[in-house]
Amino acid sequence: MREKYLIFVLCILLITVLFFVFTINSVSTNRNKIKELDQKIKTAQEQLNSARIMDQQLSQFALIIDNSLTREASFSFDEINAFKTKIGQMADQRTITINKLSDSNKFSFPGLVETTFNLELEATYVQIGQFISDLESMDNILKIHALDISPLQASDKEVTAANAPNRYRVTLEFSVFKVKREA
Repeated sequence: MREKYLIFVLCILLITVLFFVFTINSVSTNRNKIKELDQKIKTAQEQLNSARIMDQQLSQFALIIDNSLTREASFSFDEINAFKTKIGQMADQRTITINKLSDSNKFSFPGLVETTFNLELEATYVQIGQFISDLESMDNILKIHALDISPLQASDKEVTAANAPNRYRVTLEFSVFKVKREA
């Protein structure tokens, strides 16, 4: 009888050891599969994030292209006025004084429509940089032809304000382009 109990206990021990071996093997296999799937999910998530960023950048680029295509031979009066208003708002936001703002149609290459703007501004050096950065961030194709910066003559009021930043007179000539769509 004792031998039967001993055989029974040994069988139970063998079954227990086999159970733990198979369980550990199964868990490690599942863990490896989970790691592989986790890595695939991580890669797919990175690709999705990259695709979202590219979509955002390309949608901005598409907006620039849409704003830069036309079927007209020149800029409309409304487009020029809207652009001048936008320039005025940007200057007002940066507390820049606009002394002169004029536009003129310019001869351009076939397939292009070009309008040139001449600006005369009074601003600090930092404001000039911010204004040019604002111009560059607009949804149009721009080309700066000339940028002339010269110091303003100091008046009596400005001489008393020793901590006032230096102001400059800026003459800026730039063009806005549109591409003619082919029929």
